[in-house]
Formats: sequence, C-alpha cells, structure tokens
Amino acid sequence: MKKQMIKKLLLLFIGAETLIAGCKKLDFDSKYYNPETSVTASVPTLYAGLFSNSYVIPKYWNLYTLLIPVFGEYSQTCGYTNSNKIYEQPVNYTGNKWDNYYTSVLAQYREIEKYYNNLTSAADKSGYQVFLETARIFFYDQTAQMVDLWGDIPYTKAGSLNSSGTIAPPAYDDAKTVYTSILNDLTRINSYLDTVSLNSFYLQQLTAYDYVNGGSLLKWRKYANALRLRMAIRISNYDEATAKGIVMGMLNNPNSNPLPLTSVEGIQINLKGNLVSTSNDMQNGFGVNPFAPGYMVDSLMLPASDPRLPFFFTKNTNGTYHGVSNTSIASDVAAGQQAGLYSRWDSTTFQQNNNFPGLIITAAETNFSVAEAQQRWGDPVAAVNAYNNGITQSINFYYTINSSSSYSGNKQSMPTAAAITVFLANPAIALGADPAENLKRIATQKWVNFSVIQANQAWNEYRRTKYPVLYFPNDGASLMAPKPPTRLLYPSSENSLNTTNYQVVKAKDNITTKIFWDVK
Repeated sequence: MKKQMIKKLLLLFIGAETLIAGCKKLDFDSKYYNPETSVTASVPTLYAGLFSNSYVIPKYWNLYTLLIPVFGEYSQTCGYTNSNKIYEQPVNYTGNKWDNYYTSVLAQYREIEKYYNNLTSAADKSGYQVFLETARIFFYDQTAQMVDLWGDIPYTKAGSLNSSGTIAPPAYDDAKTVYTSILNDLTRINSYLDTVSLNSFYLQQLTAYDYVNGGSLLKWRKYANALRLRMAIRISNYDEATAKGIVMGMLNNPNSNPLPLTSVEGIQINLKGNLVSTSNDMQNGFGVNPFAPGYMVDSLMLPASDPRLPFFFTKNTNGTYHGVSNTSIASDVAAGQQAGLYSRWDSTTFQQNNNFPGLIITAAETNFSVAEAQQRWGDPVAAVNAYNNGITQSINFYYTINSSSSYSGNKQSMPTAAAITVFLANPAIALGADPAENLKRIATQKWVNFSVIQANQAWNEYRRTKYPVLYFPNDGASLMAPKPPTRLLYPSSENSLNTTNYQVVKAKDNITTKIFWDVK
C-alpha cells in the first residue's frame, strides 16, 4: 500500500505516524479475519480487520505484559508480591499499547474511511455507510480508552497519511474535547442506526464480516449507547450536569436508547475460526501472576459467600479461598505460594480457556452504571433493581464462560435463584437507606465484575470513584513512583520524534497528573 521509500522516510516522524504509515497492504491483509477468504482490501475486509485486535481479544502479550501485571496491580484485581519499584511503569510495554492504537486501530479505521470516501457508486456509498458508522463505535471505544490512560492524545490529525496521503506530525487533542466529540457523535450514530434501511446485499455483507455483533443493528445501537453511558458516568464527577443530561435522557427514553442489560446482550467478540487461540494465550498470559487478590477474596467475596467465587478462583490446599495480601513481604508470599495457600484464577473460566471472548462491555457493567445514575439522579428503587440485576447478570456471565470453556477441569453448576436471592439480601451486599454507602457498594460490585480480565476498566473506575477503598503500601525504594500512578507516561518516541507537539503536553507528562475526569 505504501512504498518502502515512504516507509523509511516516515522514521523521521512521530512513532504513531511512523508505524501507521509503515503498514503496507500485506500488513493489513495479514490481520483480516475474512469469512470469505478474500485477500482483496475493501470496506468489508478492512472492517473485519479492525476488530482483530490483540488488546481486545485475549492474547498472551497483552495479558502477560500489561493487563495483569500493570493494570491488575494498580487496581488490585490480581494478587502480587509487594516488592521494590512495584508501581513503576514498564514503559516499553505501555508503549506497545500506545503503538497498537496508532498502527492497528486508528490506522485501519483511517483506511476504512479512505476506501469508503473513494467509492464512486451512490448505492455503495449508501450501503457501506453502515460499515463506517459501526466501525466508528469500536474506534471511539478504543480512543476513549486511550484518553482514560494517557489524557491528551494525538487524534484528529493522527493517521494523515492513511486519510489524505500527507505526512505531518500530529498535534495532541485535549482529552475533554475528544470525550465531548465522541459523546456527541455516538448520539448521532444511534439515531442513524435506528432509521437506516439496508437492502439485502449490504445486510448480507455486514452479517458476513461483522464478528462483533453479527450484523445486528440493534446490538450495535446497544454498544453505542452502553459506551455513551460508560463515558458519561466517567465524566460525572467532573461535569455532573452534562453527564446527568446524557444519562437520564437515555434512561427516560429506553426505546430510543436501547442498552445491553442481560448477559446475552453483552458486547463481546466470540472467538471462532482463526481467532481461536492455538498457542494457549490465556494459560501463558496468566503465567506471570495467576494468584487471587487478597482484598477481593478475603475482605469481600468470601465473607459474603459470593456465588462467583468458584467461577473466579480455585480453592487452596486447605480447601478454602485465600488471596495474596499486598502488604506481605516477598519471602512470605513465596512461602505461601510454595505451600499452596493461595487461590489462583480458575483454570476452566480463565487460565486454560482458549474460548474466552474478547470483552468489550458486559451487561453487568451497564446495569451498575444505571444503578449509580438512578441512585444519584433518579429513583432509588430503580437503583436497587439495576444493582441487583447487575450482580445477577455478572453471575450469569461468568457461569456461561465457565460452562462453555474449552477446558473441563472445573466446570461449575449455575447457582440457584434462591442462592442468588440470599446473596443479594446479605447485609454486606444489599443497598440500603444511605446513598453514599449505596454508591460505594455499586462501585465495588462493578470493580468485582471487571475482575482481572478487564483490569484496565477496574483501574479507570477506581481512580474515578476511589472505591473500593484499597490500601497501597508506600514504596520507599522508588523515588519515581512511591505510590501507583494516576496516568500512564507517554512513550519516549513522542519526545524524540514528535518533539514540537510533545512540548505542548510535556508539563502534564508525569505520573501524578490526573485525567480530567479524575477529580475525587
């Protein structure tokens, strides 16, 4: 797609633009999941390739280098040894995440835009618009996640070679502006998908190449609205009036703003074909740290007899559940591991499950966001209903993952309705008359539902709400990061290759600068 000479010249420019521009046609083709085995780039094949992303689909590298050891530690959704420099960022690995966004997500989305804009048939323009609009939802999701991790990012000017054939180091967009733009456009996309009428050819094309929602426009609307809900809730402590207007407008008009509220409606990529791992990605990915987190197990789930415990963890040598405390010294943790005192993330649900889907937004998360909104701005009874449904859908979801696992070592039965009712009524779980305590419990259950497999979202929500109340020992051995960071550091390539634009954000590039929505 791009000549080698151009590719070499691009090494002079910023890492993001460099890597985007370096993607030749062969690079894109190799990433396509193409149900019809075509090797010709087109809007549909580029569309399918957009979703085959190793930071969405469970892959060894992301699990092993970033999700579990970095976000898992910052959110305490995995057990880890409290050692020297534990909070310092592995910038090479966080840089991989940065590069993936620009070389894969943004680059492929810009290619879809380019191919779409070059269509000459009015029928194709109309028919393939649905590909562009639904691709935007996924692209916006990944973009918002970049903002949540770094703050200001190159965005509107990034990928200029793909979209316009020009090379220009891109400026950074203000994080708040990116969020506002996405929130506004998601509203438009929901309306478009509600009214668009596709003829059979384009609908068949969408069904064939859409392995996120199988060509269902209703599910894409639910994805758009669930993302809009997530983002509005995330800014709600920073700009409550705007967040309230967006969220309650959606909840008060459910027919116009459908949401995924049951576990079967959750947005995820179910692995099939060449997406199914043949290299034990989950097992190898969890190899870095398979142990259960102490606070989640010992302080929350075990005392309340949480029905998800057998889906989440294996029992220890004493026949009970026990996690690793982050206050324990390394020698004690090592001795406990050798003695089999710590539970591990379950093998059937997680570690050896090659069918574990790429999670995007679960119904449980959506329900917990609805519960928070109703508790703060709406009907407390509706808050209780949404909260209880969130827990129930979380139980249903993890049961489904466990039962459909590719590994049969620890298959579990679905908890009975009576057992779930008892759990929901537990005084440590049920919502009561204290709004502040209710919000704490809603946030905590959302955090539990994220588990380690969505540790990045668990970290986002922890920073936003400061719930659950987690203790992080001070690391006196590190002058750089004695406590967990509040954001990720930009890759060093931004300073060296995008120098002029980096200078604008340089003052923000430290671990104590908060993302704009983090105001508590």
